[in-house]
Order: sequence, then C-alpha cells, then structure tokens
Amino acid sequence: MELSKEIQKKLEKYVNLLVNYPVNLTSYKDENDAYENLILDSLIPIFNDEGFLSSKIILDIGTGGGIPGLVWAICFPEKRFYLVESVKKKVVAIEAFIEDLNLKNVKVFNERAEDFARSYRECFDYATCKALARGDIALEYLTSPVKVQGLISLFKGPNFFRDEWKYVEKAQELLKVQKDYTIEYEIEKGQKKRYLVVFRKLEKTSKKYPREKGIPAKYPIGEEV
Repeated sequence: MELSKEIQKKLEKYVNLLVNYPVNLTSYKDENDAYENLILDSLIPIFNDEGFLSSKIILDIGTGGGIPGLVWAICFPEKRFYLVESVKKKVVAIEAFIEDLNLKNVKVFNERAEDFARSYRECFDYATCKALARGDIALEYLTSPVKVQGLISLFKGPNFFRDEWKYVEKAQELLKVQKDYTIEYEIEKGQKKRYLVVFRKLEKTSKKYPREKGIPAKYPIGEEV
C-alpha cells in the first residue's frame, strides 16, 4: 500500500480520535493496536480487491466507529461512501470525526440495517460490513442495496469456512448472490489467515428481503427450512 503523507496523517489522527473518544467506540485502548487491527485490517485486503477499486459508490452497514467505511473514505477521496449505524451516540461520534478530518466524500445515516436496506434498493456498487453478524445474516442486510452485478464483501476470520459457510450457502440461494472470489491475507507474517469474501449479486433482490427489523438476526436466513 502506498499512501501519501497527508492520508497517513489523517489515519493517525482518526485512530487518536477513535481511541480517545469519551464514549467507548472500540475495545482497543492502545493506538498502535488499534492501527494494526482496525486500520491495516481494513486496508490490506481491499488494495488487492479490483472490484472495490473499480467501484464508485460504497456502503458500510453497521459501521460502529467508522470501520471500515471511514478508513476507506480517508484513503479514497475520489469515491463516495455511505455509512449506516443504528446507535445514535456512535453516529454523533462519526459526524464529529468527519468534520475534524475535513472529509467531503462520506455521509452517515442513523438507521437500522433493515430499514436502510429497504429504502435504498439497487443503489450501490459495493457494500460491506465488519464484525456485524454471521455471514448469512450480513448478506441479508447487504444484498438489496447493491446493484445487480454489484459486489458484497464480508471481513471474516480464520474459521469462517468451517463455522459459517453452510449458512452462507443457503443464504446465497435465497438472495440470488454467489461467491465471486476470496482474498486471503494476514496483517503480519505468521499470523492467522483472514479473509475478505466477496459475493456478486446476480438478480434483483426479492422485496421480501431484508425482513422486518430484528427478524434476520432472530431467525437467520441460512437456517430457513
């Protein structure tokens, strides 16, 4: 990754703001740990993701304190980013970060994932979430806002294919998406492998998805009979 000094400074400032914000936004209290596990983990795979690099309008649902959406907005000022977060105090924090960092390419919405996804159907080139939900649940949140032939990415740990894939396979069938490619990466050499799993939307999403708020998590689509 080659980042300009200006972008590097903004990333460092963002980490400082995130870690020291008066409301708890991350479990990382050390700036170096936060930089490694939040910033680098958000950036390393997408610099190898041609689908992301060619996308212009990008959605991050369940962004929390801005991960990965705000990180990406700092590094890719030519793209537009839409961040969705249901917790108001986190949205207030993100809005403050956007102002402090003087970002012009990002907008944040204080909405439930299900409500946003029903209102913004087929609008985005690329959608993602990080540490939001199991794979099948996340796909239900992310699929309807993406354009047909658009991409959906999930950040997942080393046990994803062992623990979650059986649920994701079922969700793919119902949502009309298909795994397109997987980017395997590690933050430091020798660490456990991580995955950015990228799906392609094949058809328009049925209007039954996403289901009403709370239902995707309570009755996961990957467990439907």
